Amino acid sequence: MEQARLRFRVLRDVLHHQPVGRRQIAQRLGRSERTARSEIGALKEQGALEITPGGILLTDYGMKLISMMDVVVPYLEGLNPLASRLKQYLGLDEVILVSGDSYIDPLTKKELGRVAARYVKEALLHARILAVTGGSTLAEMGNAITPGPGGHEVLVLPARGGLGERLEEQANAIAAHIAKAMGGNYRLLHIPDSLDQETIDRLMTNQQIAEIVSQLKQCDIVVHGIGSALEMASRRGLAEEALKILEDHQAVGEAFRYYFNAAGEIVYNVAGIGLELSDLDNVSLVVAVAGGSNKAWAIESVLTNRRRGTLISDEGAARTILERRR
Repeated sequence: MEQARLRFRVLRDVLHHQPVGRRQIAQRLGRSERTARSEIGALKEQGALEITPGGILLTDYGMKLISMMDVVVPYLEGLNPLASRLKQYLGLDEVILVSGDSYIDPLTKKELGRVAARYVKEALLHARILAVTGGSTLAEMGNAITPGPGGHEVLVLPARGGLGERLEEQANAIAAHIAKAMGGNYRLLHIPDSLDQETIDRLMTNQQIAEIVSQLKQCDIVVHGIGSALEMASRRGLAEEALKILEDHQAVGEAFRYYFNAAGEIVYNVAGIGLELSDLDNVSLVVAVAGGSNKAWAIESVLTNRRRGTLISDEGAARTILERRR
């Protein structure tokens, strides 16, 4: 059992860092170089890895092996009971967990993205319009998307504007990346995330923007991240008055420009163009992708009153949420 977990971790490490050397794998996994060499050799014999002068690469069979182990490893890691408890606690339709804590291990965030990409691709077999928000975890999902059946029929939209964020983490960039990877179509919102009402009213007279917002209201799937309230407020450059409101009302989580306290109550929201929280009631599948023990409070605050949808998270966040409720 321990050997199976270790080999899965080796395969994941190669997937996210290839081409890579034995020493780097050993360091990231916290194992000796001798152990890493032994496991890499065994996986090479199975045809899962290829050793080249430039480094170790994952083969097509290795990728298939990861997909097969995705089903088995949650049992080996004891994640399924944990996911079941979190699902019941938050009242969601489904919770999917990856091992590790993305707060302390960047590889775990990449795994969150990979698992989210697989989940969304499967869901798109029965849907045609996908909306995505921005953020670093959603960017990892976009990077992990691969072509799939029916991809050419998919329309991917940014759930909101996002100018001012890092380019690769903007909803526009993620939507375009996913659509291109799947061979689908996309449309972009070239507007800031935060706007005053007068500007919103003026922009909504633009036919292209109005069409995109109309399509957003008809989307089948929404995939969004969850942020820590004060961190997101700082990134958006909110005024001192707004920051004081968040502090006075003890805001801890953020999604779709809405800020939540620990009880899941909305304490503040920023006007903008795109999907609103109320629109989620009309969406067939809403998927939150967020992890890390440091975001546990934020995740709980955003989802505690939603009572539907899917959460894709990690072991660190799940354990922290459930331990705090004791």
